Amino acid sequence: MIINNTQTKTHNYQSFNGKIIDSHTHCGKWINDKFLTNDVLEIFHKRYNNGKDKLEKVIISNLDCIINNHKAQPYKNEIQGNLILLKECLKNDKLIPLVVCQPGFGCVENIELLLKTYPDLIKGLKFHPACLNIPADDIRYIPYMKLAEQYNKPCLFHCEVVSKDNGSIVRGGVSDPKRIYATARQFPKVPVILGHMGLGGEKSHKAGINTLINSIENGDAKLYADLAWVDWANPEKPHVIEAIRRLLNTSKGDKTERLLFGTDAPLGVFGEKALKQPNAYNENIQNIKQAIKNNFGSDADKLISRIFYRNSKNLFKIQLDKKV
Repeated sequence: MIINNTQTKTHNYQSFNGKIIDSHTHCGKWINDKFLTNDVLEIFHKRYNNGKDKLEKVIISNLDCIINNHKAQPYKNEIQGNLILLKECLKNDKLIPLVVCQPGFGCVENIELLLKTYPDLIKGLKFHPACLNIPADDIRYIPYMKLAEQYNKPCLFHCEVVSKDNGSIVRGGVSDPKRIYATARQFPKVPVILGHMGLGGEKSHKAGINTLINSIENGDAKLYADLAWVDWANPEKPHVIEAIRRLLNTSKGDKTERLLFGTDAPLGVFGEKALKQPNAYNENIQNIKQAIKNNFGSDADKLISRIFYRNSKNLFKIQLDKKV
């Protein structure tokens, strides 16, 4: 059940009047749609302007560098596509860019050139093994990971556990969290984010959570996860809650700094073109917060502040202007 307006108005909690950083958004071409940075910025001005929570920043990457065209290669190369976004981000400090890397198609020298040119603007690297059709533990990722280590930049990997119609997991998917973990273990100082925390249904998210927790317990990689599409249609947010509960209770202590709010906007129901569900972005935020309230009581405000804002701020070293 989605929280209705009456319920929302009764809350006076600090966490319902907090700052938000969306750690997973996009611009560029996706299938038959083309999204501009302004489509993402609409979230600030229309989609989430309720006078309570405040979207401070969105972390964004260009789909033009991610999705393949009919020739089975990205629409734009590492220089072209990333430069388009970087120039947009220079115009609006609400946009925090990640540069998309194309192992197997591009070369690490392209990304190094961008990092040398925009060392402070670029906050991390983005990889999409599924669109590249190159497994996340392929050796072609290694030069890029070395660069991330050299420049002290986090890496966001599209993370997807492929499952069959019967719910069973298909082993060996190119974006499987175990493959990402295998690469991350080779660079234990580099923060690596499991985008979508496994994506898909129950078994997929549990696989993502298990990999995240295993990395913490083993102490051999610096894995994070974001919540883009996790339980988006379920207001109870069972896998969000499971991830928080397990992160609170690792043998290494509270590790909830490893969880980030994100949506994948403006794709799907979280975009301006999703006319059938115009309040999906707002409701997703409110439902996550309410689920945390319902499950963690007096600790909820602290957890909400971390997941929606502080974790991303700290991980990506984001400086807010003095007016906010």
